[in-house]
Amino acid sequence: MSPWAVVVILFAIFAGAVGVKVMRSATLAGADLDEGVIAAFAGLRLTETAVVEGTGDRALHHSAAGLSARVEIRSAEYHRVTVPRVLLLGLLALAVKKKGYESEAHLVVEGPGTTIERAVSLRKHPNGAAEAQEFAEALNQLDGRPAARPADGRERFDVALLDAGASQVEVVRAVRRLVRGIGLLDAKELVTGAPSILLEQVPERQAEAARDELEKAGAAVELL
Repeated sequence: MSPWAVVVILFAIFAGAVGVKVMRSATLAGADLDEGVIAAFAGLRLTETAVVEGTGDRALHHSAAGLSARVEIRSAEYHRVTVPRVLLLGLLALAVKKKGYESEAHLVVEGPGTTIERAVSLRKHPNGAAEAQEFAEALNQLDGRPAARPADGRERFDVALLDAGASQVEVVRAVRRLVRGIGLLDAKELVTGAPSILLEQVPERQAEAARDELEKAGAAVELL
């Protein structure tokens, strides 16, 4: 088989996959209109009367009566192979994967006999928190309830780097000062991979000091 034939086949496969995805999105959009969907998040859809899991004949409908929702931002550990590690360690990088943390938006729907949780990575879906909050507010407002939010008065916080801004070099330096034992490559990955969790469950004073230092370097930071 010639190289051009391989290219044509790969292109056809790619085009077919894109076509299927577009058709599926159009089908879901049409279904949402037909069912009167007012909010959606991570596979959950909300109508005036129900929270719907899935689509088609296998969809599960949970009556919205008595259900409430809240949104939590949590940090989750992940392991992945990075290009710098492959260059430095070769095949050994597959066994010694990079460990890191990322923020996730969790939507929790609860009611009598019902608990549903969905989560999305804020690194992959920067608007995930806003979409989850919109879903929670829409569900809670069906019965006139205010959207549930995390309780105040916490004493420990996660420090989340949302955006490095224009001065990434300064932000990398700040990250190395704030995160103990971190190397230059790891610090760069945290900065370029934002949003990312830099510090977990540190005292309020330490979290605020870290935020101030990072913001001084030009970064956008949030305490979770």
